[in-house]
Amino acid sequence: MQHASVGLLLGLVIAAPAAAQVSLDPAAVEPGTTVRLAVRAVTASDAPTVAVRVEVPEAIVVLGLDAPAGWRATWIEATDSTSRAIEWAGGPLARAEFREFAFLIRVPADVRRGRLVFPVALRAADGTVRAWRPDGVGPAPTVEIRGRALVTPGAAFALAGGAVGLALLAIGLAVSRPRTPPAPAPSARDPSPRA
Repeated sequence: MQHASVGLLLGLVIAAPAAAQVSLDPAAVEPGTTVRLAVRAVTASDAPTVAVRVEVPEAIVVLGLDAPAGWRATWIEATDSTSRAIEWAGGPLARAEFREFAFLIRVPADVRRGRLVFPVALRAADGTVRAWRPDGVGPAPTVEIRGRALVTPGAAFALAGGAVGLALLAIGLAVSRPRTPPAPAPSARDPSPRA
């Protein structure tokens, strides 16, 4: 029993630094917004980091890439076997140093609420790769989609068209409606008997 507790504690101590080695900021975004996301990477080994790769979910639109001094950012299209991704290469990023690798995204107004997963991999100068994904050294960073989904531009156009159509229909009915003259009011000289 004591050996199991020591093993569990040792596992938590080893896993905590791995999880803290990469993060994504901000942790939450709202539909219909443009946001700067930044992958923060720290080199925890003696071999310096020379490449950072982040897989980008299909639910968002990447508008631009930024690279720290000495690094080059490259957009990688999806293939049959790989996800679309951004890779920063250069550096190196020595032990205990960290950098932010930023990119600008647009979160579509019709995106569903939930979590977007951004798997990250760090490649060291000695060729080793440490990946944060379900089968990697730690969990992949995530961004939560919060707030209400707004009306998309296409839906707004359709709603506006529907409103204009209803207004034209109301005007057409009002104009084409036959008008009946109002009944004359009884006059004081009216000889008709009163009950």
